Amino acid sequence: MIRYISSFVVLSIFVVDVSGCVVQPPPRSKQVFSESPYRDLGSLKPGTIFHLPTGIEVTKEQMFHVLSGSRIVYVGETHTNLEDHQVELEVLQGLWEQSPGQWVVGMEMFQRPSQGQLNQWSQGQLDEKGFIKVWYANWDQSYNYYRGILRFIRDKKIPMVALNASDELVHEVMKKGTDVLPKNLKKELPEMDRTDPYHRDSLKAVFGGHAHGNEGFERFYETMLIWDETMAQTIANYLSSPEGAGKKMMVFTGGFHVNYGFGVPRRVFRRLPEPYEIVMPYTEEVPENRKDLLMDVQPVSIPLYLADFIWAVGYKDLEDQTVHLGVQVQKTEKGVAVRKVMPDSTALKIGIREEDIIVSFDGQSILEPSDLTHLLSFKQPGDHAILKILRGDQTLNLEAQFGSEKKIQSP
Repeated sequence: MIRYISSFVVLSIFVVDVSGCVVQPPPRSKQVFSESPYRDLGSLKPGTIFHLPTGIEVTKEQMFHVLSGSRIVYVGETHTNLEDHQVELEVLQGLWEQSPGQWVVGMEMFQRPSQGQLNQWSQGQLDEKGFIKVWYANWDQSYNYYRGILRFIRDKKIPMVALNASDELVHEVMKKGTDVLPKNLKKELPEMDRTDPYHRDSLKAVFGGHAHGNEGFERFYETMLIWDETMAQTIANYLSSPEGAGKKMMVFTGGFHVNYGFGVPRRVFRRLPEPYEIVMPYTEEVPENRKDLLMDVQPVSIPLYLADFIWAVGYKDLEDQTVHLGVQVQKTEKGVAVRKVMPDSTALKIGIREEDIIVSFDGQSILEPSDLTHLLSFKQPGDHAILKILRGDQTLNLEAQFGSEKKIQSP
């Protein structure tokens, strides 16, 4: 076995909360499946960029020149690594400077039904407060990881494309598979290719690394396929449309969706054979206080290049700056109801109970689960908040003081 930190989303049949946000583990510290014939990835110093097929180190400007010749540039990420997001921002800035007006940005973080709101943001018609609510309705990780990228998109009026499948479709596939979906969701299913052995074997290794064995793997695999194929379909459809004519797309997704090319890139190419490049930030080590995130994975031989370009980075997250209430919540007819209170959480300490209705947070109404996540994002360890709670016929005002408790579920 090899100690490995996954670089993609672990399916919510294990870790998703009821608000529909998927929890993303931090990145690997060892590249288990890498095929790098010229360079040992573990020997790279942060800041090094090299062309993996040739093993030749390049400057940022040289890499941008190569990338500019492709119709699609994929940049993989670990969602909770600030260093990876800096790579994304620099690639976006570098390519935009070379060809302003030619690029659009496709993001895994947004579900396709949110496309109208993305249009408003990129055109400056939606303020940041409103956009942050859209963000947390789509994605569970802190907006602060992506703030620089999203502000650059807004400032330059770069078109955005929401790539991902709807929560409703994903949740139904997780529970029942693809064969028994209702008609309205069957219409959302993309064409699916289940024949890639490297994609399947890699997923099976990671699934086993989470100590779940083979039980449930097929649902896990189907859901990963839904994500990859939906994103591929969306990319191909946009670039084939009148709106996408003459445009190039930069795609930001979790690393597993693009590394080796067998996820989204190969599935786009099946639909739209256009030149593409893959850039992968690579983290060799994580801090000692994050070693608990390592898991055991059985190595799988993959006779493919990991990416076209590797950009070595360090690891830095926002855990020490992030607070969590520690509840699972769901919108009901009565309001935003608490479905579960996590152990050792702030919510448990202040007396929040299951079935409580969270009415307001610091005087601001909570109408959706995303409202709570949004307001929590402005809090720091040591901050206080007043939560108005409805419990049966009682109305309670509970004061919370936030620490830096480890995140179990969100909000």
